[in-house]
Amino acid sequence: MPSASVPPSARAVDTLARPRIGDPDFWLSIACWLVVALSALQILLFSFGRDQSIYAVVGDGILHGKMPYRDLWDFKPPGIFLIYAAAEQLFGRTMLAPRLLEVAGLVGAVFGLRRLAHVFFGMRRIGLVGGAVAALTHAQLEFWHTGQPEAFGGFLTIYALVLTVSEYAPGRRALAWAGAGALFGAAFLLKPPLGGGALVCAVYLARREWVRTGSARAAAWPVVVVGLASLAPLLATAMWFRAAGAWEALRWTFADFTPGYTKLGWAGSSAGGMFYHALTLAFTHYSALALFGVVAAIAMRAIHTREREGLGLILGVVSIHLTGIAMQGKFFQYHFSATLPLVAFIAGLGLYKLWRRCLPGGAGGVVAFASFVVVAVSMRQAVNDLPHGSFWERSRVRLASLLAEHGSGSRVLLDRDLYYVADYDLDADRRVALELEAHTSPSAKIFVWGFEPGIYWLSNREPASRFIYDVPQRVSWQRESARASLMEDLRRNPPAMIVVQRNDVFPFVTGDNVDSAGALAGFPALDALVRDHYRRMSELEDFTLYQRLDE
Repeated sequence: MPSASVPPSARAVDTLARPRIGDPDFWLSIACWLVVALSALQILLFSFGRDQSIYAVVGDGILHGKMPYRDLWDFKPPGIFLIYAAAEQLFGRTMLAPRLLEVAGLVGAVFGLRRLAHVFFGMRRIGLVGGAVAALTHAQLEFWHTGQPEAFGGFLTIYALVLTVSEYAPGRRALAWAGAGALFGAAFLLKPPLGGGALVCAVYLARREWVRTGSARAAAWPVVVVGLASLAPLLATAMWFRAAGAWEALRWTFADFTPGYTKLGWAGSSAGGMFYHALTLAFTHYSALALFGVVAAIAMRAIHTREREGLGLILGVVSIHLTGIAMQGKFFQYHFSATLPLVAFIAGLGLYKLWRRCLPGGAGGVVAFASFVVVAVSMRQAVNDLPHGSFWERSRVRLASLLAEHGSGSRVLLDRDLYYVADYDLDADRRVALELEAHTSPSAKIFVWGFEPGIYWLSNREPASRFIYDVPQRVSWQRESARASLMEDLRRNPPAMIVVQRNDVFPFVTGDNVDSAGALAGFPALDALVRDHYRRMSELEDFTLYQRLDE
């Protein structure tokens, strides 16, 4: 039964009519849209981190006829490269381009959450509250953990859920099921575990058809449609790689290289422990407001007869996500960016219940709720290792830069001030790129022995090897094969300049504590090439630049 604390107007199924200005829910909606808008603005001001640079280099290569893995190597699934290629095609070769697609996807996800809330809770504004929590949490992941495959896969998951739960005329149901399956197939190409949501939705649809018709055949039909449709994007991608002659490179990447990378995170761990760790991180680590909202959603009485049905579907998809995160064994923040909007959706339900509980207190109740939200938001932030401390201070710096007079170097100054973390420094990459531009022709090829593919993108110079960073040559499980392939590339395309990086140590990726400069000493063929055919030209930050002798 609906809770007595929720007034009849709140229990009624939402209509298309807008709330009146005198309705407290009107101002709640305004506040939520402001949070979404300000979060989106922050995302548009994010520059590239290391991963975004990888996707941009490969995406740009796709637009110029190159193939992932064969011509430009990374071990992420191909979907993210296609998204960055589409962003560049639509908006130009800028760091803003993929952020525009990301913001469009985020806003679309907010509307999707509103639709889900309308179906299961009877009120779109509950989905808007969840969407505001999702947008704020996503923005708080900052530049490094946004623009990732999981983020775009999360948007596709929400759109697929909308198609799954919406009612259609009998002749259009199969089309909706096929659309949901195709979206989950596309999500698989961004992160394979995200495609597992198709299983949950297929079971949900089968149960709904069984209740509707009582026929086992009718119940099996959505399972068949969703399953076949989810395979369509995968088959199309496989045909693309086969036709382009890049299938073997894709096979080596995911059959030979990636399993060894995954094993690094499983040392001394159990499956149950890994899943529990993923579960606690998703629900408690990134947003205290979301945690309190989830607790309220479960603890407070239902406000709609389909509430448990909706929560069951969402939690089913979340469980698939968390299983995939546990399987990876890394627990990076961005691994959760597909799951956090679903957690936020549940939190939106709980927060709205609390809001309606506070309203009978009049102005005092509204102030109490607002104070609770402010305190909860300040209790935890998703990322804590960036310059300028908190997300709020970094947001202030970004807004001040946006409102200031724009000179040609305003973005460069903002990048210098904000966009560095650990061994990564976007401004250092840009200065190295300027040196390379100054000492090479536009048609020259360069090679970076390190983990900074952004240098290729910033200098607008082609890499001399498919390996746009050196992790494959540094790991123990594929080192010899990758080194042989690299030297073959460099013999075929002698780089005009070579850049060697220091201090890029990340044992959770390479399995050791050796940086690129140290690894070079243990790679005789490449070390001899640099020593015999190149001269040391200059040093910038953690980079040593070498120029070919005949240049």
